[in-house]
Amino acid sequence: MDSLEQIKEHYKSLENRVRLFIMVHSDIEYVQGSSECVEGGAFTWATLSPDSQLIQSELYHEYMSLIKRARKHLELAGSSYLETFDKSCAEVKAYILQENLLWGSSLQDVFIGVKKELDLQRGLIAQPILI
Repeated sequence: MDSLEQIKEHYKSLENRVRLFIMVHSDIEYVQGSSECVEGGAFTWATLSPDSQLIQSELYHEYMSLIKRARKHLELAGSSYLETFDKSCAEVKAYILQENLLWGSSLQDVFIGVKKELDLQRGLIAQPILI
């Protein structure tokens, strides 16, 4: 089994790669007419270039491997927060696969949302019983 420190380090590395993917390789577009329904409007992901799609695929597979290891750690620790962990992971997967609508109008806002979820996951694995 991976040590907790190895998992936490992998989270840090992955966070940096997600930040680069969002800030450098991604873009968002305003959904026409959405400000009539939602204050500030809604945004969607722009189509990725073929090179960016490859980065996305690698990032997704790396994240799936990481959360499998992290979840196993939580299970072995008897954590009561597996459902919270799974919901957070689903949010990050949607960001990586760019399957979600966005409420922030900048890529920085988008990354802040992802970072909050990754921080939550790190917190859950660091103290799986005490949180």
